[in-house]
Amino acid sequence: MPVKKPASLITRAETKAVRKKRADGEAALRPRDPLRVKPPARLIGHPVASALWRRMIAMYNSLGAEIVTRLDQDMLVDYCLLDEQSGEMDRLRAVAMKNYERAQRTLDRKAEKGEVDLKLLIKWQDSVNWSLGEVVKLDARVDRKRALLHILRQSLYLTPRSRAGVAPPEKPPEEPKSEMAKIIDGQLPGKQSKKPKKADR
Repeated sequence: MPVKKPASLITRAETKAVRKKRADGEAALRPRDPLRVKPPARLIGHPVASALWRRMIAMYNSLGAEIVTRLDQDMLVDYCLLDEQSGEMDRLRAVAMKNYERAQRTLDRKAEKGEVDLKLLIKWQDSVNWSLGEVVKLDARVDRKRALLHILRQSLYLTPRSRAGVAPPEKPPEEPKSEMAKIIDGQLPGKQSKKPKKADR
């Protein structure tokens, strides 16, 4: 049985009663407060995750369909943190790979010149193997992080398969507000009337 999708992503023909029942069910689980662009407290001190949060919320807000709500906040925070950690592990792997290559070059150079005895050669070989083991461990951890990221992407409707080929339309651009509307909304300071100058005596 296919996974149920939000009503806004369903394109098949449905009766009015079915559509109303689905819409009512979704409305009952829709929090009043929307997700805010400002990153939540858990993302304080995580600049990469915070930037991703802002980008994701802006993207969701640009859609005509409501894909995520306040109920999905923790999952979206986890997604942002996992993405940041994945980048950190990529950098750690790059350092581990450089250490491995350096140790291997040193071992090869000393073995060719015959500068080391057998015990030292074994010690260098152990160093090379340890460095390679660190790379392999990081590869395994990155693979697990990326697999979890993929699962979260599916839950957040960020993959083509999870959307099943349905791309919700973007919201139409808002018409620019008049000067009066901006003043009422507090976006512009009101024009202050000038005091009449006192007549010279």
